[in-house]
Parts: sequence; structure tokens; C-alpha cells
Amino acid sequence: MVIRLNKFTVCFACLIFLFFFTGCEVKNALKEVDRIIYTVDSGPILPELQAHEVYTITPSNITLKRTGIYSNTEVYEGEWAFSGDEALLQELFTTAKRKDCSAYSRVEPEDAPDGGHTIRLTVVYADESECTLIYDPGVTYKGADELLDKLKEVLNNLKSHPSMAPK
Repeated sequence: MVIRLNKFTVCFACLIFLFFFTGCEVKNALKEVDRIIYTVDSGPILPELQAHEVYTITPSNITLKRTGIYSNTEVYEGEWAFSGDEALLQELFTTAKRKDCSAYSRVEPEDAPDGGHTIRLTVVYADESECTLIYDPGVTYKGADELLDKLKEVLNNLKSHPSMAPK
């Protein structure tokens, strides 16, 4: 009886051990981030001044494409390429890779503001799957502050600036 109980205990311990490590391996598998797309749509201003800006950030460069929203736009439209600080870009991509999309939870404001710009932050993974956070006026995301702050730091510290003429 004692021998049978010890074998049972050993088998049970082995099953727990295998289950634990198999579960951890799957849970800790992080996706590789290919690019980050940061989109800003202007808020309630004159229609001819409203703009749609798309920043596409890769580990090596940043592009900005700006278009007016209406046909009679006065927005300076075009596409520009930037160089970013390599260390900041690395930190941004490390931060983006660190969390799965399920780690971010949308927090609606109790009283939404009247107007404001809308931001869309999309992390695109190497397998082309995406994680998108939509910041409507007053909205925040629990768990996403570090990612958004790092992205803003990258954009505020660009090494090169666009030429005055669009491509």
C-alpha cells in the first residue's frame, strides 16, 4: 500500500510539473512587433483645417502621411520620412512587445468632453494580427500609459525633420 501511494504521488507530481511548465511556456510566448501605427484625427475645428495624420513607426524609421478631411482643405498635405532615435525606438518596441492586447482595458469617462481629437494606436505584429486602442475624447486605457508615453517620447525626439515639400 505504501509503495502504491508513493508511485501515485510521484506520478501526480510529474503531471503537475509538466502541466505547469507547458502552461507557462504558452502564456509567456510574446509576439514580435512589426510596426506601430499612430493615427490622429483633429477635433472640432473649422472643416477646412481638419486633418487626418498617420504615423507609421518601424524599428528603423517613421513616416507621416497627412491629409485634409474635406475637399476644400487648407491642411498642408503630404508624406514625410523621419529618422528616430534608435534607443528610443528600441524601448518603444520592447514596451509594445511586453504586453498582450488583453492587458489593456478601456476606461470611459464619466462625463465625456464636448469635442476633442481622436487617437488610434495600433500595434501590428509580425503575423499581421493587430491590437488597436481607440482614444475617443476623454477615454483612457488602463495598462497602456507606458506604451503611449514612450510613443510620444519617440515622436517628440525625432532626429531628422521633414523637408518643406511633400513627396
